[in-house]
Amino acid sequence: MTEAEHGRLAAHDWSRGVEGYSPERFFARIRRSRGMQTWRLRPHPGGACRFLGADSLCRVHAALGLAAKPFAGRLYPFTFVVTPVGAFVGVRFDCPAVVRGEGPTLEAQRGEIKRLLGEYGRTYGPPREAERVRFLGRYELEWGDVLRLEGQLVAFLRMADLDVPRRLVACLRLVRGFAAAAVRKREGEAVGVDPGEIVAALRGGVGARGVSATERVLVRLLAATFVGATLPSYRELPLLSRMGSRLGNLWRRAKIALGCGRVSLPGIESPVAVARIGGVDCTRLDEASAAMLERYFVAKVASQGFFGGACFGRSFAEGMEFLALAYVAIVWLAAAHAAAAGRGSLAADDVEYGIRQVDYGYNYLGEFGGGAQRLRGILLWHWGTAEKALAALSRSE
Repeated sequence: MTEAEHGRLAAHDWSRGVEGYSPERFFARIRRSRGMQTWRLRPHPGGACRFLGADSLCRVHAALGLAAKPFAGRLYPFTFVVTPVGAFVGVRFDCPAVVRGEGPTLEAQRGEIKRLLGEYGRTYGPPREAERVRFLGRYELEWGDVLRLEGQLVAFLRMADLDVPRRLVACLRLVRGFAAAAVRKREGEAVGVDPGEIVAALRGGVGARGVSATERVLVRLLAATFVGATLPSYRELPLLSRMGSRLGNLWRRAKIALGCGRVSLPGIESPVAVARIGGVDCTRLDEASAAMLERYFVAKVASQGFFGGACFGRSFAEGMEFLALAYVAIVWLAAAHAAAAGRGSLAADDVEYGIRQVDYGYNYLGEFGGGAQRLRGILLWHWGTAEKALAALSRSE
């Protein structure tokens, strides 16, 4: 929050409407401020905003009006990526209305989004993406080429005659094929891949090899990272509690990776037996689930939210691979939700749970930019694990 936002909230008497309110418990000064942001709101132990009511409505909005909310609260669920060719708008899929496709479209909110973008620049001083996009290794692309490539990726993701795993495999093959052609190209030679050939090959199935035991462990570790990160309230805890939280997360990740034991997951009341999760049929999705997944992946691609500064400095190709693996994590979490409810196949609310959990941490968990994740990404890229894992989840296989 800015000084003005903090002053506005601190001046109001919240003791009557907000349980446990005190300025020391709710507000903390930021040691290394970013832009005009000098204060932060201490999170609830469960991770939610301190001013979020039991009815999921904002108490600040109710008491003081929309204009009194800190900018971060007014910006949600929008995100911005500022590039040399313009600012791209995304949305946070941990918001229930967004994941369900409810509410007005972005086009209908264009005026408000433009106003928020201006305020975003003044409040945060957002970084701007580079003049050229790192595609893979040292190979770079102009932004115009990136947008054309993304146009084809979005077209793949909207192919209703293919199931979602095969749409993502089409995206992977396009990007990998482009990368291979770029590596082999000679000076001045055009680089490209035929999308029609990719689709024609996938109509008969993916045809990928099986996932090895080592790859299975690494993919499960990815899913575990989305649910095993420290809570936003972690830094508010005493030292011993922090150590206990860390050890608990490591133990949960080990059980998920090895496929044994029972684990507690966010938003699920009772611990889930990991072995039962593998027994859920994840190959058949109903229409509502497929629509949610399509919205999610199209939004990630169209908003530039899967590479570059928006995703821990990943190259375009690395970001596409990570995005495809996010589908595997979504489905694993959806299966866990279904198993906890005693179902043997996925329903729309299971998929919604998976998307919200994954998107909550997709661009914000620092672990995904760490060395261990980078090494895991290199191995999975080399083995082609994303395509093999998607093939196992396709109803055509």
